[in-house]
Amino acid sequence: MAQQNVNVENATTQLAPIWVTQAPIPGSKFYFHSLTEISGVLAANNFISIFNPSASGKTLVFYQATVDAYATGAATVTTNMKVFRTTAASAGTLIAASTVNRFNTADANPVAEVRVGNPTTTNVGTALIGFIPAITTVGAGTGPTGNATVPSGAGFVCRPGEGIVYNTAAGDVDQLWNINVTWAEL
Repeated sequence: MAQQNVNVENATTQLAPIWVTQAPIPGSKFYFHSLTEISGVLAANNFISIFNPSASGKTLVFYQATVDAYATGAATVTTNMKVFRTTAASAGTLIAASTVNRFNTADANPVAEVRVGNPTTTNVGTALIGFIPAITTVGAGTGPTGNATVPSGAGFVCRPGEGIVYNTAAGDVDQLWNINVTWAEL
């Protein structure tokens, strides 16, 4: 699997910096959530939202995102999966905190709210990252693999009241997505 370095920029001065140099802090709790074989949809769709509630008292630091796409039939929609910063998230299906994966099974439940199933979000600014969809005119096929990692010793920060969402503006039901996100809470 090829690794892709992704450059991003801060689209607005009202928000926190996107990349903050930070080595993992002792006592940080690491979590991850995976969606596998999630079908694309024709209209705009929010696949997964990870939101840091305003009263959490924690900072979320995102360390890695992996998005794989493949096609089960002819898929010609070229709309990328994009990641946006959010200032609100609701609706969709809220994943029970007790079922969110953690690196250390003895760690407490995360404060992050993980939502799937087209949650409603308030997106801010332009896309932070874009992942290429599976495209094929002849039928089933393999798509690209996108792996966004932060610079060594850094992480993408979401303070209380901030989050991220993985979104497509349009899609194809023959496109399948695998999304994996890793973050720490401190």
